[in-house]
Amino acid sequence: MIHVMEDSRIDFKKYCVLSIWFGCNNKCGICMLSKFKGRLPEMGFDRYRSVLDTIIAGGRFRNLILSGGEVTTFAHLEKYVNYAASLGWFDTIQIQTNGRRLSDRKYLDRLIRCGVNEFFVSIHGIGDTHDRATGIAGSFEEVLRGLANLSLYTVKVISNTVLTKNNIAELKEFLRFVAAHSAEEIHLWNYFPMEPRDTRDLLVRCTDVVRILPELKEIVKAAGKTMVLKSFPLCLYEGPPVFFDSVFPATVLPDLFWREFGKSGFGRCPYRERGECTNLECWGLSSAYMEKYGNERALLKPIGRSIPKATAAG
Repeated sequence: MIHVMEDSRIDFKKYCVLSIWFGCNNKCGICMLSKFKGRLPEMGFDRYRSVLDTIIAGGRFRNLILSGGEVTTFAHLEKYVNYAASLGWFDTIQIQTNGRRLSDRKYLDRLIRCGVNEFFVSIHGIGDTHDRATGIAGSFEEVLRGLANLSLYTVKVISNTVLTKNNIAELKEFLRFVAAHSAEEIHLWNYFPMEPRDTRDLLVRCTDVVRILPELKEIVKAAGKTMVLKSFPLCLYEGPPVFFDSVFPATVLPDLFWREFGKSGFGRCPYRERGECTNLECWGLSSAYMEKYGNERALLKPIGRSIPKATAAG
């Protein structure tokens, strides 16, 4: 039976993302933008003001996300945040960040004074696992200092982890670790190869995720936290406090990104392709996943057209 679970987690339907800058101080191979480095232009301030005017005139979005690239490497970030805050429209101004510059307490303090009140912080493993994912030795320690600094402020913190073959073995240990830090929500993202084949051999099989879900659920429940699995097939849902969610916020990105994104074959599913499942939010599987592991027909199941906040099977 399908039913709706009410919860208080972040609702990305109410957010709009502006990707304003594409420089970065990491070298993450898992990044969806890694192939575009040096090819995407920054959003100039005049364009930024125009887009914000359009958002406000539309009246739909009261929450703003500033992203990139790594926005904390953008020299004018404080100016952009200040301007958005001065409009008096946005309830939330979030930055999506790898967290390294948040280790500088003075810099973090300036961002919060400018108007940032929510932080979406990437952390992809413990110690060397994280450093290998980012390609930067010492980046894990910087993120930890950043999370410690965030705990000193009244701001919302969401952690962001991309699940790959490189970190799934330590996922339970990692979950206990990150739940003990300042993140209120723990987001675990399915890896998006952004190519027709998994040439980096990073994709995790859904059966491996399903096998450990009950244990993950108990870990976050004991910690009093919420975990959200992003862009996994919604029919794999295990139940709160673990949620499956495939909602992306409205995102302003250059056309080049969306052209490449469209070539990657996201949203594949044997039940959708046969018209047996018409759920409009599920991301299903990617072409790279199906080429590697098959269509998972025995694991997946149709869940219909309904678009609940969380899809529960019971």
